[in-house]
Amino acid sequence: MDYRKKLLILDLDETLIYASEASLPRQADFLVDPYHIYKRPFLDVFLKNCLDWFEVAVWTSSTPSYAIAIVSAIFENPKTLSFVWASDRCTVACDLEWFEYYNRKNIKKVKRKGYRLESIIAVDDTPQKWERSYGNLVRVNPFEGEETDDELKYLLLYLDQLRYEENIRSVEKRFWRNRLIRAIGESYQIR
Repeated sequence: MDYRKKLLILDLDETLIYASEASLPRQADFLVDPYHIYKRPFLDVFLKNCLDWFEVAVWTSSTPSYAIAIVSAIFENPKTLSFVWASDRCTVACDLEWFEYYNRKNIKKVKRKGYRLESIIAVDDTPQKWERSYGNLVRVNPFEGEETDDELKYLLLYLDQLRYEENIRSVEKRFWRNRLIRAIGESYQIR
């Protein structure tokens, strides 16, 4: 197999960090006015490994200034990222059932940068934003500041497997965590 680094696109809010105007019972990791920002447990180790294994990018539906502030705080060297995109790169869509607007992340915009769809992995807590490219999505549980959250530990193990797949889109990624836990055994402890 011709091994090339795949592109890993990471969301920010409720995926890597939690932002809240009200503080939680514990101290925030940093502030981006007016928000208290809490890093998801295991984030630093997760990002270090991802930067070794993948080309990494960030795509959030937040504002560009907010995205830059968060990226600058959580990445040791933000210049290593392939791109940082925010709401201005999203497509506004309408949920006709609820009559609400939301930001959609159109993977064709990434493809125009020269990336093959088969080699793009998107990690996000909101599947609706990737509704036209579910084959690239690894959905994570939303993070809301819990200190006991272990999602990134399991996600890192899963991405370690996924990075060797030739076609990301052909891999069934729904219920990835359940399959991973069964495969490694429930008694296995990730440290």
